[in-house]
Amino acid sequence: MKKMIFATILMVMALSAVAQVPNDSIVADFNEFVRLLEETHPDPYTNYGGKPFFRKAAMETRFNLIQDSVTSTDELARRMREFLVPLHDGHTGIWTQQNSNNNALAPIMFEAINDAIIIKHLPDEYKELIGSRLLAIENVPVNDVCDGLAKYYTTENNIGKKLLVCYRGMQPGTLRKVIPGVSDEFITYQIETPKGKRMDLKLPLMPMNQAREWYMANQGAKASTKAVCPDGDLAFDFVGKNKNTMYLKLKSIMARDCFEYMRSNGWDYQEQLQRVYYFWGKEMPADPDQAIAQMPSFSDEFEKMLQLMKQNGSKNLIIDLRGNDGGWTPITIPTLYQMWGDKYLIDQGNWGVCGARLISPLLMKKYNSSLEEENAANNTNFLMGDYMFDEDGFAVNEVTDEIRNGFIANAMSSVKDKLAAQHGKPVYTPEHVYVLTDPGTFSAAFHYAFYLWKMGATVVGVTCSQAPNTYMEVTEFMLPRTGMRGSISNSLQVFLPVDDPRAHDFTPDLMPTYEDYKRYDFDDNTILLYLLDYINGKH
Repeated sequence: MKKMIFATILMVMALSAVAQVPNDSIVADFNEFVRLLEETHPDPYTNYGGKPFFRKAAMETRFNLIQDSVTSTDELARRMREFLVPLHDGHTGIWTQQNSNNNALAPIMFEAINDAIIIKHLPDEYKELIGSRLLAIENVPVNDVCDGLAKYYTTENNIGKKLLVCYRGMQPGTLRKVIPGVSDEFITYQIETPKGKRMDLKLPLMPMNQAREWYMANQGAKASTKAVCPDGDLAFDFVGKNKNTMYLKLKSIMARDCFEYMRSNGWDYQEQLQRVYYFWGKEMPADPDQAIAQMPSFSDEFEKMLQLMKQNGSKNLIIDLRGNDGGWTPITIPTLYQMWGDKYLIDQGNWGVCGARLISPLLMKKYNSSLEEENAANNTNFLMGDYMFDEDGFAVNEVTDEIRNGFIANAMSSVKDKLAAQHGKPVYTPEHVYVLTDPGTFSAAFHYAFYLWKMGATVVGVTCSQAPNTYMEVTEFMLPRTGMRGSISNSLQVFLPVDDPRAHDFTPDLMPTYEDYKRYDFDDNTILLYLLDYINGKH
Protein backbone atom coordinates (compact mmCIF):
# COMPACT_ATOMS: atom_id res chain seq x y z
CA MET A 1 0.00 0.00 0.00
CA LYS A 2 1.52 3.31 -1.09
CA LYS A 3 2.07 5.79 1.67
CA MET A 4 3.76 8.54 -0.32
CA ILE A 5 1.94 11.86 -0.29
CA PHE A 6 2.67 12.48 -3.97
CA ALA A 7 1.25 9.10 -5.00
CA THR A 8 -1.94 9.88 -3.11
CA ILE A 9 -2.25 13.31 -4.66
CA LEU A 10 -1.82 11.85 -8.15
CA MET A 11 -4.50 9.27 -7.37
CA VAL A 12 -6.89 12.02 -6.33
CA MET A 13 -6.16 13.99 -9.48
CA ALA A 14 -6.65 10.99 -11.79
CA LEU A 15 -10.02 11.90 -13.32
CA SER A 16 -11.02 9.00 -15.55
CA ALA A 17 -14.42 7.95 -16.79
CA VAL A 18 -16.54 6.26 -14.12
CA ALA A 19 -17.70 2.77 -15.09
CA GLN A 20 -21.43 2.16 -14.81
CA VAL A 21 -22.80 -1.34 -14.17
CA PRO A 22 -26.23 -2.61 -13.10
CA ASN A 23 -27.07 -2.22 -9.43
CA ASP A 24 -27.48 -5.95 -8.94
CA SER A 25 -23.87 -6.42 -10.18
CA ILE A 26 -22.68 -3.75 -7.76
CA VAL A 27 -24.41 -5.51 -4.86
CA ALA A 28 -23.22 -8.96 -5.97
CA ASP A 29 -19.60 -7.81 -6.11
CA PHE A 30 -19.88 -6.24 -2.67
CA ASN A 31 -21.24 -9.54 -1.36
CA GLU A 32 -18.35 -11.35 -3.03
CA PHE A 33 -15.87 -8.97 -1.43
CA VAL A 34 -17.34 -9.61 2.03
CA ARG A 35 -17.14 -13.37 1.40
CA LEU A 36 -13.48 -13.10 0.34
CA LEU A 37 -12.72 -10.92 3.35
CA GLU A 38 -14.16 -13.45 5.79
CA GLU A 39 -12.44 -16.32 3.98
CA THR A 40 -9.01 -14.70 3.64
CA HIS A 41 -8.43 -12.14 6.41
CA PRO A 42 -6.92 -13.56 9.65
CA ASP A 43 -9.38 -11.63 11.84
CA PRO A 44 -11.97 -9.41 10.15
CA TYR A 45 -14.20 -9.30 13.22
CA THR A 46 -12.40 -8.06 16.34
CA ASN A 47 -11.95 -4.42 15.34
CA TYR A 48 -15.65 -4.17 14.48
CA GLY A 49 -16.55 -5.41 17.97
CA GLY A 50 -17.09 -9.04 16.96
CA LYS A 51 -18.67 -11.03 14.14
CA PRO A 52 -22.24 -9.75 14.68
CA PHE A 53 -21.10 -6.14 14.33
CA PHE A 54 -18.95 -6.91 11.28
CA ARG A 55 -21.99 -8.50 9.66
CA LYS A 56 -24.14 -5.55 10.74
CA ALA A 57 -21.75 -3.11 9.01
CA ALA A 58 -21.79 -5.27 5.87
CA MET A 59 -25.60 -5.49 5.92
CA GLU A 60 -25.93 -1.72 6.28
CA THR A 61 -23.55 -1.09 3.37
CA ARG A 62 -25.40 -3.62 1.21
CA PHE A 63 -28.78 -2.08 2.10
CA ASN A 64 -27.58 1.41 1.21
CA LEU A 65 -26.14 0.23 -2.12
CA ILE A 66 -29.58 -1.13 -3.01
CA GLN A 67 -31.55 1.77 -1.50
CA ASP A 68 -29.48 4.36 -3.37
CA SER A 69 -29.50 2.34 -6.64
CA VAL A 70 -25.71 2.65 -6.93
CA THR A 71 -24.42 1.83 -10.42
CA SER A 72 -21.03 3.59 -10.30
CA THR A 73 -17.91 1.53 -9.60
CA ASP A 74 -16.34 4.69 -8.22
CA GLU A 75 -19.14 5.03 -5.68
CA LEU A 76 -18.87 1.33 -4.81
CA ALA A 77 -15.13 1.78 -4.19
CA ARG A 78 -15.80 4.77 -1.93
CA ARG A 79 -18.36 2.88 0.15
CA MET A 80 -16.16 -0.20 0.39
CA ARG A 81 -13.31 1.96 1.67
CA GLU A 82 -15.55 3.46 4.32
CA PHE A 83 -16.81 -0.02 5.25
CA LEU A 84 -13.16 -1.06 5.83
CA VAL A 85 -12.23 1.90 8.04
CA PRO A 86 -12.93 0.10 11.39
CA LEU A 87 -10.57 -2.71 10.36
CA HIS A 88 -7.55 -0.36 10.68
CA ASP A 89 -5.64 -2.44 8.15
CA GLY A 90 -3.32 -0.72 5.69
CA HIS A 91 -2.88 -3.87 3.60
CA THR A 92 -6.58 -4.50 2.94
CA GLY A 93 -8.25 -2.22 0.44
CA ILE A 94 -9.51 -1.41 -3.04
CA TRP A 95 -6.97 -0.45 -5.67
CA THR A 96 -9.42 1.13 -8.11
CA GLN A 97 -8.59 4.81 -8.38
CA GLN A 98 -11.36 6.90 -6.91
CA ASN A 99 -12.38 9.90 -8.97
CA SER A 100 -12.02 13.10 -7.06
CA ASN A 101 -14.89 15.44 -6.33
CA ASN A 102 -12.34 18.26 -6.25
CA ASN A 103 -12.12 20.50 -9.31
CA ALA A 104 -9.38 22.56 -7.67
CA LEU A 105 -6.79 22.16 -4.94
CA ALA A 106 -4.95 24.44 -2.55
CA PRO A 107 -1.24 24.76 -3.47
CA ILE A 108 0.19 23.45 -0.19
CA MET A 109 2.01 20.31 0.95
CA PHE A 110 2.43 19.13 4.51
CA GLU A 111 4.81 16.90 6.47
CA ALA A 112 3.93 14.95 9.63
CA ILE A 113 6.65 15.07 12.28
CA ASN A 114 6.65 13.88 15.88
CA ASP A 115 5.06 16.90 17.51
CA ALA A 116 3.42 18.79 14.64
CA ILE A 117 2.19 18.93 11.09
CA ILE A 118 4.36 21.41 9.23
CA ILE A 119 4.17 23.11 5.84
CA LYS A 120 6.62 21.53 3.43
CA HIS A 121 5.89 23.32 0.14
CA LEU A 122 4.12 26.56 -0.83
CA PRO A 123 4.18 28.82 -3.89
CA ASP A 124 7.18 31.16 -3.99
CA GLU A 125 5.23 34.18 -2.75
CA TYR A 126 4.66 32.37 0.56
CA LYS A 127 8.04 30.67 0.86
CA GLU A 128 8.89 32.46 4.12
CA LEU A 129 6.09 30.41 5.71
CA ILE A 130 7.73 27.07 4.93
CA GLY A 131 8.09 25.16 8.20
CA SER A 132 5.07 26.77 9.86
CA ARG A 133 3.01 24.56 12.16
CA LEU A 134 -0.53 23.79 11.06
CA LEU A 135 -2.87 24.66 13.93
CA ALA A 136 -6.30 24.44 12.29
CA ILE A 137 -8.13 24.39 8.97
CA GLU A 138 -11.03 26.83 8.66
CA ASN A 139 -10.71 27.33 12.45
CA VAL A 140 -11.27 23.61 13.14
CA PRO A 141 -8.35 22.37 15.31
CA VAL A 142 -6.02 20.10 13.40
CA ASN A 143 -6.51 17.19 15.83
CA ASP A 144 -10.26 17.36 15.19
CA VAL A 145 -9.61 17.31 11.45
CA CYS A 146 -7.37 14.25 11.91
CA ASP A 147 -10.02 12.42 13.94
CA GLY A 148 -12.75 13.42 11.50
CA LEU A 149 -10.91 12.18 8.41
CA ALA A 150 -10.08 8.92 10.20
CA LYS A 151 -13.80 8.09 10.07
CA TYR A 152 -13.56 7.92 6.28
CA TYR A 153 -10.04 6.68 5.53
CA THR A 154 -8.02 3.76 6.90
CA THR A 155 -5.29 4.36 9.46
CA GLU A 156 -3.36 2.03 11.74
CA ASN A 157 -2.17 4.47 14.40
CA ASN A 158 -2.00 8.11 15.50
CA ILE A 159 0.71 9.20 13.08
CA GLY A 160 -1.48 7.73 10.34
CA LYS A 161 -4.19 10.21 11.30
CA LYS A 162 -1.72 13.04 10.79
CA LEU A 163 -0.94 11.67 7.36
CA LEU A 164 -4.58 11.99 6.40
CA VAL A 165 -4.26 15.76 6.74
CA CYS A 166 -1.04 15.63 4.73
CA TYR A 167 -2.86 13.68 1.97
CA ARG A 168 -6.24 15.42 2.12
CA GLY A 169 -5.73 18.83 3.68
CA MET A 170 -5.60 20.60 0.32
CA GLN A 171 -8.80 19.03 -1.07
CA PRO A 172 -11.95 21.13 -0.52
CA GLY A 173 -14.36 18.34 -1.44
CA THR A 174 -12.75 15.94 1.02
CA LEU A 175 -12.45 18.52 3.80
CA ARG A 176 -16.21 19.09 3.60
CA LYS A 177 -16.67 15.65 5.11
CA VAL A 178 -15.45 17.09 8.41
CA ILE A 179 -15.65 20.88 7.87
CA PRO A 180 -19.02 21.82 6.35
CA GLY A 181 -19.03 24.92 4.20
CA VAL A 182 -15.45 24.80 2.87
CA SER A 183 -15.28 27.22 -0.05
CA ASP A 184 -14.77 26.30 -3.71
CA GLU A 185 -12.50 29.33 -4.07
CA PHE A 186 -10.02 29.18 -1.18
CA ILE A 187 -9.02 27.34 2.00
CA THR A 188 -7.86 29.20 5.10
CA TYR A 189 -5.23 27.62 7.31
CA GLN A 190 -4.45 28.78 10.83
CA ILE A 191 -0.68 28.48 11.27
CA GLU A 192 2.16 29.44 13.58
CA THR A 193 5.25 30.63 11.74
CA PRO A 194 8.79 29.56 12.69
CA LYS A 195 9.10 32.97 14.37
CA GLY A 196 6.12 32.22 16.61
CA LYS A 197 3.56 34.45 14.88
CA ARG A 198 0.01 33.07 14.61
CA MET A 199 -1.81 34.01 11.43
CA ASP A 200 -4.35 32.99 8.82
CA LEU A 201 -2.99 31.71 5.51
CA LYS A 202 -5.74 32.10 2.91
CA LEU A 203 -4.81 30.18 -0.23
CA PRO A 204 -6.79 30.60 -3.47
CA LEU A 205 -7.50 27.21 -5.05
CA MET A 206 -5.72 26.24 -8.24
CA PRO A 207 -7.62 24.75 -11.21
CA MET A 208 -6.94 21.02 -11.44
CA ASN A 209 -4.61 21.12 -14.47
CA GLN A 210 -2.54 23.91 -12.91
CA ALA A 211 -2.52 22.15 -9.52
CA ARG A 212 -1.32 18.93 -11.13
CA GLU A 213 1.68 20.74 -12.60
CA TRP A 214 2.46 22.42 -9.28
CA TYR A 215 2.33 19.18 -7.30
CA MET A 216 4.46 17.34 -9.84
CA ALA A 217 7.05 20.13 -9.71
CA ASN A 218 7.20 19.91 -5.92
CA GLN A 219 6.84 16.15 -5.40
CA GLY A 220 9.49 14.33 -3.45
CA ALA A 221 12.27 15.83 -1.38
CA LYS A 222 14.39 18.66 -2.66
CA ALA A 223 18.13 18.20 -2.75
CA SER A 224 19.46 18.84 0.70
CA THR A 225 21.65 21.87 1.10
CA LYS A 226 23.46 20.45 4.10
CA ALA A 227 23.76 16.69 3.66
CA VAL A 228 25.51 15.07 0.71
CA CYS A 229 24.51 11.41 0.37
CA PRO A 230 23.43 8.95 -2.34
CA ASP A 231 19.76 9.04 -3.25
CA GLY A 232 19.19 5.96 -5.42
CA ASP A 233 17.65 2.66 -4.41
CA LEU A 234 20.16 0.35 -2.74
CA ALA A 235 22.70 3.18 -2.89
CA PHE A 236 25.45 3.47 -0.31
CA ASP A 237 28.44 5.68 0.42
CA PHE A 238 30.34 7.20 3.30
CA VAL A 239 29.03 10.44 4.80
CA GLY A 240 31.00 13.02 6.71
CA LYS A 241 34.61 14.09 6.44
CA ASN A 242 36.02 10.63 7.10
CA LYS A 243 34.97 7.06 6.39
CA ASN A 244 33.71 6.37 9.87
CA THR A 245 30.00 6.41 8.93
CA MET A 246 28.37 4.52 6.08
CA TYR A 247 24.98 5.57 4.72
CA LEU A 248 22.60 3.20 2.91
CA LYS A 249 19.47 4.51 1.17
CA LEU A 250 16.62 2.05 0.57
CA LYS A 251 13.63 3.43 -1.32
CA SER A 252 11.94 0.04 -1.51
CA ILE A 253 12.41 -3.52 -0.27
CA MET A 254 12.58 -4.98 -3.76
CA ALA A 255 15.56 -6.51 -5.53
CA ARG A 256 16.63 -9.35 -7.78
CA ASP A 257 16.43 -11.83 -4.91
CA CYS A 258 12.61 -11.76 -4.60
CA PHE A 259 11.99 -11.90 -8.35
CA GLU A 260 14.23 -14.92 -8.75
CA TYR A 261 12.26 -16.55 -5.94
CA MET A 262 8.91 -15.77 -7.59
CA ARG A 263 10.13 -17.03 -10.95
CA SER A 264 11.51 -20.27 -9.50
CA ASN A 265 8.19 -20.95 -7.74
CA GLY A 266 6.05 -20.23 -10.78
CA TRP A 267 4.45 -17.11 -9.32
CA ASP A 268 3.11 -14.30 -11.47
CA TYR A 269 5.71 -11.54 -11.10
CA GLN A 270 5.35 -9.52 -14.31
CA GLU A 271 3.20 -6.72 -12.90
CA GLN A 272 5.39 -6.27 -9.81
CA LEU A 273 8.48 -6.21 -12.03
CA GLN A 274 6.98 -3.45 -14.16
CA ARG A 275 6.04 -1.46 -11.04
CA VAL A 276 9.61 -1.62 -9.72
CA TYR A 277 11.15 -0.41 -12.96
CA TYR A 278 8.57 2.39 -13.10
CA PHE A 279 9.31 3.33 -9.49
CA TRP A 280 13.04 3.36 -10.20
CA GLY A 281 12.47 5.52 -13.29
CA LYS A 282 14.25 3.03 -15.54
CA GLU A 283 13.25 1.45 -18.84
CA MET A 284 12.47 -2.23 -18.38
CA PRO A 285 13.95 -4.70 -20.90
CA ALA A 286 11.36 -6.58 -22.94
CA ASP A 287 12.81 -9.92 -21.83
CA PRO A 288 11.71 -10.54 -18.19
CA ASP A 289 14.74 -12.74 -17.51
CA GLN A 290 17.04 -9.93 -18.63
CA ALA A 291 15.04 -7.45 -16.54
CA ILE A 292 15.55 -9.60 -13.45
CA ALA A 293 19.22 -10.29 -14.21
CA GLN A 294 20.15 -6.62 -14.39
CA MET A 295 18.55 -5.81 -11.03
CA PRO A 296 20.88 -5.61 -8.03
CA SER A 297 20.77 -8.31 -5.39
CA PHE A 298 19.93 -6.94 -1.94
CA SER A 299 22.21 -9.28 -0.02
CA ASP A 300 25.01 -9.03 -2.59
CA GLU A 301 25.06 -5.23 -2.44
CA PHE A 302 24.83 -5.35 1.35
CA GLU A 303 27.84 -7.69 1.50
CA LYS A 304 29.84 -5.30 -0.71
CA MET A 305 28.96 -2.42 1.60
CA LEU A 306 29.99 -4.32 4.73
CA GLN A 307 33.30 -5.31 3.12
CA LEU A 308 33.96 -1.63 2.37
CA MET A 309 33.19 -0.74 5.97
CA LYS A 310 35.47 -3.51 7.18
CA GLN A 311 38.35 -2.25 5.02
CA ASN A 312 38.00 1.22 6.53
CA GLY A 313 37.17 0.21 10.10
CA SER A 314 33.91 2.16 9.94
CA LYS A 315 32.01 2.25 13.24
CA ASN A 316 28.59 3.52 12.16
CA LEU A 317 26.01 2.31 9.67
CA ILE A 318 22.94 4.40 8.85
CA ILE A 319 20.10 2.58 7.05
CA ASP A 320 17.63 5.12 5.67
CA LEU A 321 14.08 3.75 5.36
CA ARG A 322 12.28 7.09 5.13
CA GLY A 323 9.50 7.03 2.57
CA ASN A 324 10.02 3.30 2.00
CA ASP A 325 6.60 1.66 1.74
CA GLY A 326 7.87 -1.90 1.66
CA GLY A 327 8.17 -4.86 -0.64
CA TRP A 328 9.45 -8.29 0.37
CA THR A 329 10.50 -8.75 4.01
CA PRO A 330 12.38 -12.06 3.41
CA ILE A 331 15.10 -10.37 1.33
CA THR A 332 16.13 -8.34 4.39
CA ILE A 333 16.78 -11.39 6.58
CA PRO A 334 20.13 -12.40 4.98
CA THR A 335 21.52 -8.94 5.79
CA LEU A 336 20.93 -9.56 9.50
CA TYR A 337 22.97 -12.75 9.20
CA GLN A 338 25.64 -10.85 7.26
CA MET A 339 25.99 -8.35 10.12
CA TRP A 340 25.65 -10.67 13.10
CA GLY A 341 26.15 -14.25 11.86
CA ASP A 342 25.07 -16.97 14.28
CA LYS A 343 24.16 -14.33 16.87
CA TYR A 344 21.19 -13.39 14.73
CA LEU A 345 20.06 -17.02 14.48
CA ILE A 346 20.13 -17.29 18.28
CA ASP A 347 18.69 -13.87 19.13
CA GLN A 348 15.72 -13.95 16.78
CA GLY A 349 14.44 -17.06 18.52
CA ASN A 350 13.92 -15.01 21.68
CA TRP A 351 12.23 -11.94 20.26
CA GLY A 352 8.79 -13.00 21.46
CA VAL A 353 7.11 -12.19 18.15
CA CYS A 354 4.18 -14.19 16.84
CA GLY A 355 2.67 -14.46 13.37
CA ALA A 356 -0.44 -16.30 12.20
CA ARG A 357 -1.08 -16.86 8.49
CA LEU A 358 -4.59 -17.96 7.46
CA ILE A 359 -4.82 -20.70 4.84
CA SER A 360 -7.35 -19.72 2.18
CA PRO A 361 -8.06 -20.31 -1.51
CA LEU A 362 -6.70 -16.83 -2.32
CA LEU A 363 -3.48 -17.62 -0.46
CA MET A 364 -3.07 -20.86 -2.42
CA LYS A 365 -3.67 -18.94 -5.63
CA LYS A 366 -1.00 -16.46 -4.58
CA TYR A 367 1.40 -19.37 -4.00
CA ASN A 368 0.44 -20.91 -7.38
CA SER A 369 -0.20 -24.08 -5.41
CA SER A 370 -2.95 -26.13 -3.78
CA LEU A 371 -3.56 -27.22 -0.21
CA GLU A 372 -2.80 -30.82 -1.20
CA GLU A 373 0.54 -29.82 -2.74
CA GLU A 374 1.49 -27.70 0.28
CA ASN A 375 0.64 -30.49 2.73
CA ALA A 376 2.61 -33.03 0.68
CA ALA A 377 5.64 -30.74 0.37
CA ASN A 378 5.72 -29.83 4.08
CA ASN A 379 4.46 -33.09 5.64
CA THR A 380 1.47 -31.26 7.17
CA ASN A 381 -2.27 -31.90 7.35
CA PHE A 382 -3.67 -28.38 7.23
CA LEU A 383 -7.29 -27.68 6.29
CA MET A 384 -8.67 -24.58 4.62
CA GLY A 385 -9.27 -22.04 7.39
CA ASP A 386 -6.41 -23.31 9.57
CA TYR A 387 -3.62 -21.00 10.70
CA MET A 388 0.11 -21.46 10.28
CA PHE A 389 1.79 -20.07 13.37
CA ASP A 390 5.31 -18.70 13.51
CA GLU A 391 6.43 -18.21 17.09
CA ASP A 392 9.93 -17.42 18.37
CA GLY A 393 11.77 -18.68 15.30
CA PHE A 394 14.49 -21.24 15.97
CA ALA A 395 14.69 -20.68 19.76
CA VAL A 396 18.15 -22.28 20.03
CA ASN A 397 21.06 -21.65 22.39
CA GLU A 398 23.68 -22.96 20.00
CA VAL A 399 23.74 -22.98 16.21
CA THR A 400 24.63 -26.29 14.59
CA ASP A 401 25.70 -26.81 10.99
CA GLU A 402 22.28 -28.30 10.31
CA ILE A 403 20.46 -25.20 11.59
CA ARG A 404 22.79 -22.83 9.77
CA ASN A 405 22.61 -24.75 6.50
CA GLY A 406 18.82 -24.92 6.77
CA PHE A 407 18.65 -21.17 7.24
CA ILE A 408 20.83 -20.54 4.20
CA ALA A 409 18.92 -23.05 2.05
CA ASN A 410 15.67 -21.23 2.78
CA ALA A 411 17.10 -17.70 2.61
CA MET A 412 15.67 -15.44 -0.12
CA SER A 413 19.05 -14.45 -1.47
CA SER A 414 20.73 -14.48 -4.86
CA VAL A 415 24.13 -15.12 -3.25
CA LYS A 416 23.60 -18.11 -0.95
CA ASP A 417 27.16 -19.22 -1.67
CA LYS A 418 28.43 -16.07 0.03
CA LEU A 419 26.18 -16.68 3.03
CA ALA A 420 27.50 -20.22 3.29
CA ALA A 421 31.10 -18.96 3.10
CA GLN A 422 30.53 -16.99 6.33
CA HIS A 423 30.36 -20.24 8.37
CA GLY A 424 28.29 -18.43 10.98
CA LYS A 425 30.64 -15.46 11.31
CA PRO A 426 29.59 -11.90 10.42
CA VAL A 427 30.91 -10.29 7.29
CA TYR A 428 31.32 -7.22 9.50
CA THR A 429 29.47 -5.94 12.55
CA PRO A 430 29.32 -2.15 12.81
CA GLU A 431 29.73 -0.76 16.31
CA HIS A 432 26.51 1.23 15.90
CA VAL A 433 23.60 0.70 13.53
CA TYR A 434 21.05 3.50 13.10
CA VAL A 435 17.75 3.25 11.25
CA LEU A 436 16.00 6.35 9.89
CA THR A 437 12.18 6.18 9.78
CA ASP A 438 9.26 8.47 9.06
CA PRO A 439 5.50 7.99 8.61
CA GLY A 440 6.16 6.64 5.10
CA THR A 441 8.12 3.68 6.50
CA PHE A 442 5.59 0.90 6.01
CA SER A 443 5.07 -2.84 5.61
CA ALA A 444 8.34 -4.69 4.81
CA ALA A 445 10.34 -1.52 5.49
CA PHE A 446 8.83 -1.35 8.96
CA HIS A 447 9.65 -5.03 9.45
CA TYR A 448 13.27 -4.33 8.60
CA ALA A 449 13.42 -1.39 11.01
CA PHE A 450 11.86 -3.50 13.77
CA TYR A 451 14.20 -6.48 13.21
CA LEU A 452 17.24 -4.20 13.22
CA TRP A 453 15.95 -2.63 16.43
CA LYS A 454 15.61 -6.06 18.02
CA MET A 455 19.27 -6.68 17.12
CA GLY A 456 20.28 -3.50 18.96
CA ALA A 457 19.99 -0.80 16.30
CA THR A 458 18.87 2.71 17.27
CA VAL A 459 15.77 3.97 15.48
CA VAL A 460 15.88 7.69 14.65
CA GLY A 461 13.21 9.94 13.19
CA VAL A 462 9.42 9.97 13.14
CA THR A 463 6.97 7.22 14.10
CA CYS A 464 6.02 4.83 11.28
CA SER A 465 2.42 4.68 10.07
CA GLN A 466 2.72 0.88 10.25
CA ALA A 467 1.66 -0.55 13.60
CA PRO A 468 3.76 -3.39 15.10
CA ASN A 469 0.65 -5.36 16.17
CA THR A 470 -1.51 -5.46 13.06
CA TYR A 471 -2.46 -7.36 9.92
CA MET A 472 0.07 -7.99 7.20
CA GLU A 473 0.82 -9.25 3.69
CA VAL A 474 -1.00 -8.63 0.42
CA THR A 475 -3.30 -11.25 -1.10
CA GLU A 476 -4.77 -9.95 -4.34
CA PHE A 477 -8.30 -10.38 -5.65
CA MET A 478 -10.46 -9.21 -8.54
CA LEU A 479 -14.23 -8.90 -8.35
CA PRO A 480 -15.88 -10.72 -11.28
CA ARG A 481 -18.56 -8.24 -12.41
CA THR A 482 -16.95 -4.82 -11.97
CA GLY A 483 -13.34 -5.93 -12.48
CA MET A 484 -12.35 -3.98 -9.36
CA ARG A 485 -9.09 -5.14 -7.84
CA GLY A 486 -7.65 -4.96 -4.36
CA SER A 487 -5.87 -6.87 -1.62
CA ILE A 488 -6.70 -8.58 1.65
CA SER A 489 -4.24 -9.24 4.46
CA ASN A 490 -3.68 -12.94 5.08
CA SER A 491 -1.67 -12.79 8.30
CA LEU A 492 -1.73 -11.33 11.79
CA GLN A 493 1.44 -10.17 13.51
CA VAL A 494 2.02 -9.50 17.20
CA PHE A 495 5.47 -7.97 17.55
CA LEU A 496 5.12 -6.48 21.03
CA PRO A 497 3.05 -7.25 24.16
CA VAL A 498 -0.44 -5.81 23.73
CA ASP A 499 0.06 -3.44 26.68
CA ASP A 500 3.36 -2.09 25.32
CA PRO A 501 3.02 1.65 24.47
CA ARG A 502 4.81 0.95 21.19
CA ALA A 503 2.42 -1.82 20.09
CA HIS A 504 0.56 0.58 17.79
CA ASP A 505 2.76 3.69 17.58
CA PHE A 506 6.36 2.51 17.29
CA THR A 507 8.10 5.65 18.49
CA PRO A 508 11.80 5.98 17.57
CA ASP A 509 14.57 5.98 20.19
CA LEU A 510 15.72 9.40 19.02
CA MET A 511 12.94 11.78 17.97
CA PRO A 512 13.80 15.23 16.60
CA THR A 513 11.29 17.87 17.68
CA TYR A 514 9.88 20.86 15.85
CA GLU A 515 12.65 22.97 17.40
CA ASP A 516 15.20 20.61 15.85
CA TYR A 517 13.59 20.98 12.44
CA LYS A 518 13.75 24.74 12.87
CA ARG A 519 17.41 24.51 13.90
CA TYR A 520 18.17 22.76 10.59
CA ASP A 521 16.08 25.28 8.61
CA PHE A 522 13.49 22.58 7.78
CA ASP A 523 16.01 20.88 5.52
CA ASP A 524 14.58 17.79 3.79
CA ASN A 525 17.31 15.77 5.49
CA THR A 526 16.73 17.14 8.98
CA ILE A 527 16.53 13.63 10.46
CA LEU A 528 19.88 12.67 8.93
CA LEU A 529 21.54 15.94 9.95
CA TYR A 530 20.18 15.49 13.48
CA LEU A 531 21.66 11.98 13.63
CA LEU A 532 25.05 13.01 12.23
CA ASP A 533 25.33 15.69 14.91
CA TYR A 534 24.32 13.09 17.51
CA ILE A 535 27.06 10.74 16.28
CA ASN A 536 29.56 13.60 16.49
CA GLY A 537 28.48 14.43 20.04
CA LYS A 538 26.89 17.78 19.24
CA HIS A 539 23.65 17.13 21.15
